[in-house]
Amino acid sequence: MSVQRLPSGRWRAQVWHEGRNVSVTAVLTEDELREFDGERGTFPNKTAAKRAREEARRALRRREREERERAQEGETLREFWERWTTDPLFARPKESTNVHNRERTKAFVERYGSMPMRAVGAEQVAEWLAGGQRNGQVPALRVMWNDARKTKAGRVVDANPWEKLGLASTRGNRDETPASEEQVECILAAARKVAPLSFAAWLEVACFIGARPGELDALRWECVDFAADRVLIREQWNAKARGFTAPKNGEEREAPLTPRAREALLRLPRENAFCFKPLYAEHYTPSSRAYWWKAVKALAGWDKTLYLATRHFAGSYMTNVLELPSEDVAIALGHTDGGELVRLLYGHRDRQRALDRVQQAYEQAGKVVPLRVVREGEAS
Repeated sequence: MSVQRLPSGRWRAQVWHEGRNVSVTAVLTEDELREFDGERGTFPNKTAAKRAREEARRALRRREREERERAQEGETLREFWERWTTDPLFARPKESTNVHNRERTKAFVERYGSMPMRAVGAEQVAEWLAGGQRNGQVPALRVMWNDARKTKAGRVVDANPWEKLGLASTRGNRDETPASEEQVECILAAARKVAPLSFAAWLEVACFIGARPGELDALRWECVDFAADRVLIREQWNAKARGFTAPKNGEEREAPLTPRAREALLRLPRENAFCFKPLYAEHYTPSSRAYWWKAVKALAGWDKTLYLATRHFAGSYMTNVLELPSEDVAIALGHTDGGELVRLLYGHRDRQRALDRVQQAYEQAGKVVPLRVVREGEAS
């Protein structure tokens, strides 16, 4: 029976829920129970017990309706984000990418996390991007919504509101001029004056083999083959992952041990397993490099980035001074696109050098005396 009289004279009420009888006290709040003079799960008379039972049934129906509505709306943004950032199903191969995606989407989730994900649309996107200060978050948010559309996610959403926004994209370093040979020599001279020997060598090797900063931070002596003039790039120090990870494209590669890089390495003492040892750590990291790089920049008068003075310079030097094919430069720098990025980004064909080559080609062509065509019957 759903309403029963107890030996004490008070009454108890129950409702059928999920295949069994449940006391109304497990359904109603304390305030609702007080309306029916409920006390410790019982009621003073049968009428009050019946009224409490009916109210509990209405409460259960209301909850079931709300649950159905939520199910139709799907996961909230916060629920999917928690799943997206923790489930290995959505993990990228590089941990640094996973960290980056979490960082770039977290603020939006904190703002709109209670909304059903499929309800987030143009209005929320426009509100979030107003002022243009958050455009850098768009790629990661776009990736999250793309994953939410996939079958493996359960098709949480049908559309991606972060697509085709028409935002102006930056050209990155494409239009930035790398350091010249003179500027690089000035930077290296400054490093020898104000920085430890290990950091001065780090800079010189970076300039003349073009390895990425994290790859040099992780470079070990066992990876330097002085006999074969090769440097094995097999890992990098990843600041986001706070550990060693595979190089950018996922596979180890070889880089040339150029004469300047060789000389810089030979000047270093072998204090531990790493080629470049800072004063109070095993190897360099972005934070331990920052202090010395700031001092070097100030002395050298260089106001641009480390990348433009090292890797970007290396690509430019190989292309413009050594006049190597972009395909060869790409291999030396660890690109996998056959030289396309070198042509677009690192190449930066020097205008004056290019004009000089064209001029010289014309001059060489002008020195060639064309042969006279001799027709049959004419005297030679």
